[in-house]
Amino acid sequence: MIQSVLFNSELILLDFFSAYGLTTILFLILSLFIKKNFLKKVDVHSNHFISFIGIVYLIVWIIATIVELYFREEESRNYLLNRMFGKYWFGFWLQPLIWFSITQLLRFKTIQKNILFRLIFSFLLIISIEKMVIIFTSFHRDYLPSSWTMYNDSGIYPSNIFLVLLMKISIYLLSVRIYFAISQKIKELKARKANLQ
Repeated sequence: MIQSVLFNSELILLDFFSAYGLTTILFLILSLFIKKNFLKKVDVHSNHFISFIGIVYLIVWIIATIVELYFREEESRNYLLNRMFGKYWFGFWLQPLIWFSITQLLRFKTIQKNILFRLIFSFLLIISIEKMVIIFTSFHRDYLPSSWTMYNDSGIYPSNIFLVLLMKISIYLLSVRIYFAISQKIKELKARKANLQ
């Protein structure tokens, strides 16, 4: 039960990372044509939100790893420990640390304003190292044209990809709005407490 909750929480957080990457690319394109303060405010709040999500992701990932070690059988636990501290330890630790580092670097104004860094970070948040390895290895295989199909096995067809991306971005922006509203309320409460003292 705990494992499935943590796994689902981790997947939701990963969706936020990819949605942030898509939103950032969309923001950078729109900012070329539209010079509005509203877009800048949304971008600033989006950066604050993804920095918060990066911390939450790291906490959930650490707890999920500890729970995995605790609830697994001896053989599975040894396998996981070997992956964590064995010969290829970097494969286990690299991706979560990259995501955490990127989200925390977005706290700095200089990085937020640098278009090249933002594009690189967006790409790294959208496509994980595991996906990159799969893509690169699939280009090196000898595929026959008869094995090519127009649709994939995940149930997401080309006509639905646009809707999926639109839904991801919409849910992400709604979450940013909720996060902003909560943080504003907290600031107001702190200001009231300071005035009362």
